[in-house]
Amino acid sequence: MKNNSKSFFLSIIIVLLINSIVYPQNWLKVDSVFTISGVTVKSFSAPFFADIDNNGTKDLFLGNNTDMVDFFRNNSLLFPSTFTKDNSIIENIYSGGLINTNSDYPVLHDLDGDGDLDLVIGGYYGLLYYENKGSITTPDFEKVDTIFSNVNPLIGGDPKPAFADLDSDGDLDLLVGTGESLIGGPEPGLTLGFRNIGTSSSPKFIADNSLVTGIPDVGLNSYPALADIDNDSDYDLLVGRDGAAIYYYKNNGTPSQPVWVRENNTFAIVETSTYWKNPTFVDLDYDGDLDLVYGQSSGILYVYRNNGTATNPLFQYYPDYFKVIKLNGSGGTVSLADYDNDGDVDMLCGMWDGKFYYFRNNGTNLKPQFAMVSTSFSSLTVNSYSSPVFVDFDKDGDFDIISGALDGKIYLFLNNNGTFTANNSIFGFIDVGWMSSPAVVDIDGDGDLDLLVAAETGSDYRFYENTGNNVFVQNNNVFSGITFPSYSSATLADVDNDWDYDLIIGRSNGTIFYYRNDGNAQSPVWVRADTLFNGVKVKQNANTDFADLDGDGKKDLIVGEYDGNFTFYKNLFAQPNSVEQKQVTIVDNFILNQNYPNPFGNAIHSDNPSTRISWQSPVSSWQTLKVYDVLGNEVATLVDDYREAGFHEVSVSSWQLAVGNSIASGIYFYQLKAGNFVQTKKMLYLR
Repeated sequence: MKNNSKSFFLSIIIVLLINSIVYPQNWLKVDSVFTISGVTVKSFSAPFFADIDNNGTKDLFLGNNTDMVDFFRNNSLLFPSTFTKDNSIIENIYSGGLINTNSDYPVLHDLDGDGDLDLVIGGYYGLLYYENKGSITTPDFEKVDTIFSNVNPLIGGDPKPAFADLDSDGDLDLLVGTGESLIGGPEPGLTLGFRNIGTSSSPKFIADNSLVTGIPDVGLNSYPALADIDNDSDYDLLVGRDGAAIYYYKNNGTPSQPVWVRENNTFAIVETSTYWKNPTFVDLDYDGDLDLVYGQSSGILYVYRNNGTATNPLFQYYPDYFKVIKLNGSGGTVSLADYDNDGDVDMLCGMWDGKFYYFRNNGTNLKPQFAMVSTSFSSLTVNSYSSPVFVDFDKDGDFDIISGALDGKIYLFLNNNGTFTANNSIFGFIDVGWMSSPAVVDIDGDGDLDLLVAAETGSDYRFYENTGNNVFVQNNNVFSGITFPSYSSATLADVDNDWDYDLIIGRSNGTIFYYRNDGNAQSPVWVRADTLFNGVKVKQNANTDFADLDGDGKKDLIVGEYDGNFTFYKNLFAQPNSVEQKQVTIVDNFILNQNYPNPFGNAIHSDNPSTRISWQSPVSSWQTLKVYDVLGNEVATLVDDYREAGFHEVSVSSWQLAVGNSIASGIYFYQLKAGNFVQTKKMLYLR
């Protein structure tokens, strides 16, 4: 039911202020990864098209029930076109915050007869009118409070407006669809008529339901759209509603006196799998007839092209125009890994319904192209608000799933050749209260996987050290000095490319806390450095993961958010980041460090299946570093030369462990020799 959703969002927006958009120095927001057209959506989308800059293209104003109307400028007269978000032309409407503003239902018409388009936005505060004080090419909207003074007391707090000259007297009349108002008003589902008894330049609206005779209560919500669909010089009416079907009323009257008769055939093709449809008409493909576009509860825009004629419309579904890759629900989380082992990064997501959703990358390791598909774990569930992550927990070369849930527990599903089995014993003792969110990495560099769990109450977070054989012992000292906010999610990733894990905390307000690890792979030292993520922000509940999605060797960022949307940020900073480099102190003896990451390989780091080995030498000498298999056979020589005293590091790629054409998963040993110093350590490779 929409009223429940709107009540929830209203309680949020009353206390929020609009933050201006900042494009970060280190991250480039690229909308085209998840939105082919460039049009991003929010819940309960309400589209309206208008040529606001008088260049011949139809631009898009997109309403929602979240915060503010979004504006997308149409880039060309070609079909299909792309759009660029540009909220600068409407930002002044929200400059004082969200109170006394609407975002739900924008429409644009020349209400004052001066030749440019004015803006009306329906929503919680009734109908709000913004006169265009600019020009036909450069709008400047200014609020005027008087025009709907007779209308607003009659329509409640969820009105959808539609304007047209219904009595053929040269001015615009008004139909208002009523929704589930939070402030009282008429029954939801009615369509109310208001006749303009003023003029084309000075409108005055009075209630006159003779304009809507024959239009019944359509149930819960009414969202009218007026257009001359059959090109007979009068206006027809399409009513969207809080239901699976839409109602079409053909005008069998005259241009001055409408007679509405329901007709079931013209729009019979429209899908009935989504509810809450908010329609508008526009000649999207520039072929001289009207196409249908409607928004619905998840925000995705549906397009039906008119492949008939202006007088005999034939609407057919066109799925790719405003295609958005998103979850069809709230509570979106994200985990990245090459699940299908095809060389590119796929995406695992959780949602409010407790299930796991798989977005396969059908593109390449240079250009991702995600598509939601069903797979063997699609039927798994943790009841509500899943937050799954991919990880090869049992080290058998495929990805298992560890998930949090609303109940605060941690769930483990082990993958055996595509068959997932719940394991309730290993993490069965964990309960952080509510809204658990796991991060799984080898934080102490000892070769096994540790577990960090964020929670609804920030202080209820828990870190569990794997002390061996998957025995997990709570040890919050590892994150000493860090304050976890409530309703947060945590990610551990090497963001600054210095070969240790940093801590990224997604917050409920959509921003990110960043703690850089200035220690090392075995002993982290956390330093707060949020500026690295300046400008990275979503609306609510940021959930992050990192992987090299464009093949440039740097970890890009995908942010999931509460409304099911995903945002891609390309990593722009240098590798390695010189600002982030740590100072190394030369000691008086040899130190051979544990390789990091460990384990390594495609099953652990699909975007970069390599590891690094570092050591310190107090003297200059000839030094060798070699790798051996478990039988003592030499596999690779990494170093065999003269090295100065100091710190040294080498990278080991998976191909360096190959014997013939194959690389075996399992244990390897690396040995450093320098003068009389000899030391050997163990590392684990997972294919």
